[in-house]
Amino acid sequence: MRNDLQIGVAGEHIVCADLILKGFNCFMSEQGLPYDLIVDIGGVLKKVQVKSTLKPRKVKQRAKDTFSYVFDVKRCGKRGGNTYNDIDVDLFAFVCLDNMTIGYIESENIKSTLTLRVDELRGCYYDEKGVANYERVIELLSKGHSQTYISKKINLSQSTVNKMAQKGYKPHKTNAMYFSDIQRNSDWFTKQE
Repeated sequence: MRNDLQIGVAGEHIVCADLILKGFNCFMSEQGLPYDLIVDIGGVLKKVQVKSTLKPRKVKQRAKDTFSYVFDVKRCGKRGGNTYNDIDVDLFAFVCLDNMTIGYIESENIKSTLTLRVDELRGCYYDEKGVANYERVIELLSKGHSQTYISKKINLSQSTVNKMAQKGYKPHKTNAMYFSDIQRNSDWFTKQE
């Protein structure tokens, strides 16, 4: 049976190997430090904190629950009672153990919780469906179809189609990121200098 400590250690080893394979010298840190790894990027030592998860978890959305990778980023210490300071960590590394993917974000660009969408579910999220439905409605309206026809054609309520057809309507878009948005090649690390 895996526990949180084993999951964390697995993630640390995976990130260390990834950074070495990207061409950097990388070392595991001692236990009890606010970072897990040290990586030498062009002669500059960077402190890396690794956050790992086994798989995506359910996240509530309006229409129905969906899945995302959720990382509690700023919490550290026993039972997450402490938080990282800006000087504690230079980079955060995120590991999805279900598909062995790794992503990186600079510490100054991170919030306390990071929710990343699952790439395999692209197009299934509530806001994405709304944008796609809106585009379809506008396309069908431009071809001269009635709102009743459009409602039946794309399985939306007539009131929703009517709302989308109104001048000035804009579908709801979020700034949500997919996990692939934080996957980095070795050039990204050298540009951080």
